[in-house]
Amino acid sequence: MKKIISAILLLASLGVTFPQTVTLTFTGRDAVNNYVQLDSVSVVNMTRSWQEILYWPDTVLKMQVSVGIDDNDGPYHGESMQLFQNNPNPFNGGTDVTLYVADAGAVALELTDVNGRFVETWHATSLQNGCHKFRITIANAGIYALTARQNGKSSSIKMVNNGGGKGNGIEYMGTVAATRHGTSLQNGKTAKSPKLATTYPFKFGDLMEYVGYATINDNVENSQSITQSQNDSQTFTLQFEAIKHGVPCPGIPTITDVDSNTYNTVQIGNQCWMRENLRTTKYADGTDILQGPDNSTSTTIAYWYYPNGSSDNKPTYGLIYNWKAVMRNSASSNSNPSGVQGICPTGWHLPSDAEWTQLTDFVSSQSIYCCGTSTAYIAKALASTTGWQQDVGSGCTIGNDLNKNNATGFSALPAGFYHDDYMIFRAHAYLWSSTSDGGLWIIRELYYNDANIYKFTYNKGYAYSVRCLKD
Repeated sequence: MKKIISAILLLASLGVTFPQTVTLTFTGRDAVNNYVQLDSVSVVNMTRSWQEILYWPDTVLKMQVSVGIDDNDGPYHGESMQLFQNNPNPFNGGTDVTLYVADAGAVALELTDVNGRFVETWHATSLQNGCHKFRITIANAGIYALTARQNGKSSSIKMVNNGGGKGNGIEYMGTVAATRHGTSLQNGKTAKSPKLATTYPFKFGDLMEYVGYATINDNVENSQSITQSQNDSQTFTLQFEAIKHGVPCPGIPTITDVDSNTYNTVQIGNQCWMRENLRTTKYADGTDILQGPDNSTSTTIAYWYYPNGSSDNKPTYGLIYNWKAVMRNSASSNSNPSGVQGICPTGWHLPSDAEWTQLTDFVSSQSIYCCGTSTAYIAKALASTTGWQQDVGSGCTIGNDLNKNNATGFSALPAGFYHDDYMIFRAHAYLWSSTSDGGLWIIRELYYNDANIYKFTYNKGYAYSVRCLKD
């Protein structure tokens, strides 16, 4: 142990420093701060002309800082030869070294101890140009120098052996692929980072370029590039363009019902939805629907109600309807599409439970619609940016920071419900489906103080909101 401490002190006195590690961490966001899951990240060292590709979920890259006696610049930048710092260093008996030579020809490697005595040598009469890997083994603890020589030029590194080696040796391990801006000088392939680390050389101040790639609305998009000199570990947020939320259905930007109400539409995945709650008082054939009386829980007469009992709420929150009004005389359906027009305009239908599931599955599968990294937080992506009670808590609830709601453009609004009385207006959204389960009707619920969307069953006497789907 005293020998090792003395060796390290001697190394320090010689001005040799131990390699440091620079850690790069990447995440993705769009222009309105929605989380974007990165499919991959391109890391290019522009000074030394190499590239690593990180693949999700590996979004961290560790780079060991190269430190050598000559402090040479990296390869492919005018250097005819460079010996890179061994890895690991210090080591226990064995370590690996990479040598770059620009020109083919005779090469010699010399391993010497701190006093300059030769420990081992290696010679090749004709070494091809490129990067070559060597395995160095040393029997005794101490400080050693490894020097490469070619055509009167040399490159050296210092190494620290803690002991444990079974002998002294320099073993040639073969060529190492080296990339130049994504194209390998050896075999045309880009590097793929093993175990979150790179074996390519890096020094403080190297000019780096970082670009992220993500699948957004089934298209692979790239982030804005970041180019800078890298001098320390750092966390990067790769910025993507603002996601086009709430895009109208192709060729159907609006729909008008028989009551002359006009609704915006929104395309989400393969589904075309009304972007607003239904507010008609008539069926598509012109038949009137009655306004519900107070204290009503009827399951046999079709009724509509104003949200919270006020006509002022109709333009924003639409109307709420009981089961008889919604289904008219249709039977339960869980088909996709449901085939139940019910109260919806011609060419549109009431969504089945299967169709609601299709929506929520799609939203949860798209990282841009998730709050943070969890696919569970999709209610916020469905809820409108206005009309909701605020939540003073934190996190991804609908009521917390309303400006971050509605990534999908669905614009869910909390009209509450009616059952003997008006309840939970501006706090909860309840949406009908065409599907029954054991005599109860399946609906979807969103809460101002929650991050998830829920599926529950209730009896036919309640009045809830309606969203219609294009046939």
